[in-house]
Amino acid sequence: MKSFLGKFLLHIVLALFIVYSIINLTIAQIRLAQNKQELSELQTQKQELELTKEQLTALLDEGSYEALLERALRENGYVRSDEKVYTDITGN
Repeated sequence: MKSFLGKFLLHIVLALFIVYSIINLTIAQIRLAQNKQELSELQTQKQELELTKEQLTALLDEGSYEALLERALRENGYVRSDEKVYTDITGN
């Protein structure tokens, strides 16, 4: 009887360990998929930033400091005093 009870408990512990392992493996795979997606987004962002850096470096190399300054100001919403600004309100 003791032998049967011992084997039964061993089977239960083994089954619980298997279930625990499967759950942890599934969670790890979900995290891996999320991390891969995040890595892909970060790589895309890195490529965009490298392109912007190359463009800015090219402007500086050309000696076009004024163009670089104007670009930075326009990106922050500044316009020239003699310039008219039109806003598209159609939402397209």
